[in-house]
Amino acid sequence: MIGYLRGKVVQIDEESCILDVNGVGYCVYCSKRTLQQIEKSNTEDSSEIKLYTRLIHREDTMDLYGFVKKDEHILFNLLLTVSGIGPKQSIKILGTRDAPDIVKAVVSENSTFLMALSGIGKKKAQQIIIELKEKIKKFFDTAATTVPSTYIEAISALESLGFTAIESREAVDNALLEESSGDVGKIVETALKYLS
Repeated sequence: MIGYLRGKVVQIDEESCILDVNGVGYCVYCSKRTLQQIEKSNTEDSSEIKLYTRLIHREDTMDLYGFVKKDEHILFNLLLTVSGIGPKQSIKILGTRDAPDIVKAVVSENSTFLMALSGIGKKKAQQIIIELKEKIKKFFDTAATTVPSTYIEAISALESLGFTAIESREAVDNALLEESSGDVGKIVETALKYLS
């Protein structure tokens, strides 16, 4: 198994990047968030980057999944232990929110938060909580977990106005970059600017 790769990124695609490691180009699948981090570090600095990796071997394919942050790597491996969740869905989930937010949601049994993630329904959210709550505690410091309630409330408010879960989530994500007061009304107001 390949624990990590260190090399220079020579190409970034929609779902993956190619990492040149001593003249060998490895195609590594990454979450959207990871690819954004790679792109940012690649423009700022032309030096090598390190990706924590997981090799998934199937009958006809061998796919590498990579992560800049160790906590994402750990959470990816934990998500794979949930029945019915494969590597492609795990990587999409991690591309939606930061790993610490997902960890908090699982530990605090916040199924509403999990349902706002990519491709997660009510049944699957409850399954993730049941199967991962105790496992997560072994790998993450969960002593100071707080429920990101303003995030959920803002998304719910936008959905009640007729926007889809994906549209609402993206707008709230953008709004939170501007609005840090924690006031749900102001977050929704800012989010609506992105939806107009």
